[in-house]
Amino acid sequence: MSGSGLASVGQILREAREAQGITLDNAAMRLRLMHRQVEAMERDDFESLGQPVFARGFVRNYARLLGLVPESLLARMDGGPTEPAAFVPTEPALPRSWLTSPWLILSLLGLLLVVAVPVALYAWLNSDGGERPDTPTPAVMQPRPAAAVATAPVTAPADVVSPAPVSPVIPATADGTSPEATTSGTAESAAEGSVLHLDFGDESWTEIKDASGRMLMRQLNPAGSSADVHGQPPFDVVIGNATQVQMTYNGRPIDLKPFIDVTVARFTLEE
Repeated sequence: MSGSGLASVGQILREAREAQGITLDNAAMRLRLMHRQVEAMERDDFESLGQPVFARGFVRNYARLLGLVPESLLARMDGGPTEPAAFVPTEPALPRSWLTSPWLILSLLGLLLVVAVPVALYAWLNSDGGERPDTPTPAVMQPRPAAAVATAPVTAPADVVSPAPVSPVIPATADGTSPEATTSGTAESAAEGSVLHLDFGDESWTEIKDASGRMLMRQLNPAGSSADVHGQPPFDVVIGNATQVQMTYNGRPIDLKPFIDVTVARFTLEE
């Protein structure tokens, strides 16, 4: 208390702080000052704060923090009139709700987009009226007749070498004579009636050409089907998935294993 009965600058600051329930440590933290500097202002020990310009700056900031008019306190420090310092109460700042944080709002919007977009896309793709753009329409394969004949000859690749022609063993005729003993007319008649029979245990692409190069069969045969091919030997034969195919020639079984390369059998079948 000064000789005139008016409170000093430090006393005004301390009483205003205590009236607002602000601790000395809290005031120092909010002013970004050390505890001893705030305490020095409240003791009117302005010389310990350094140069007068620094002390005036500290008092101005402290007065604004407490809602006081800085000019009245600064005038007291300069030896000016000693009228009481005006006190302007300030409304304490309302704590910001975490619900109003812009970062929280942006995060919620991002999460909503991440969840809503896939759900909307899934619903659209699975709706009755929508059709998936990236799903190709499955092709319906109709198996060709077993004895279908293609008109265009197929040329084998140049780098494919057919195995040596196979000459099946032909047993003697019922009367004990060999086929060589028959006349040429009889042989030609039998040749015209040569039959290849194929049983397909699984799907198999098959190509068979006769002696004239005419394509007798060129198709994908479904599993469980069978086919009979009539024509003039020798036959050029290509059988895919050959391990799942059984073949007879004029009723005699033909072993396909020696002619299989990977999964395809290629060979020439002669009378």
